[in-house]
Amino acid sequence: MGTQGSIPTADSRLTIAGDLGRCALWVGWQCIRLPLFLFLLVLEPVVTFVLGALALLGVLTVLFWKFFGPPNFPFFLMLGISLGFELALILYRKLLRWLA
Repeated sequence: MGTQGSIPTADSRLTIAGDLGRCALWVGWQCIRLPLFLFLLVLEPVVTFVLGALALLGVLTVLFWKFFGPPNFPFFLMLGISLGFELALILYRKLLRWLA
């Protein structure tokens, strides 16, 4: 058991090693997080336009084919794919918020 001003004990060395390990992990995470965040942030306008356009055009096409197309048109499958594009956009934005 060490007192103030005495030689550090094994217990305090383990604490220092743990702190250094946590610090190294934090620095490593920052080295991964920041470049990934900046890359995704630069692509955000393109991804938003493409996924939003695919979702909107998909829903409009599904509605058009539902009312004017053949009777065996796979309505729910196509609607699910179109809404999946919007879900992908939502997940992309949540990923950006998580990395920020």
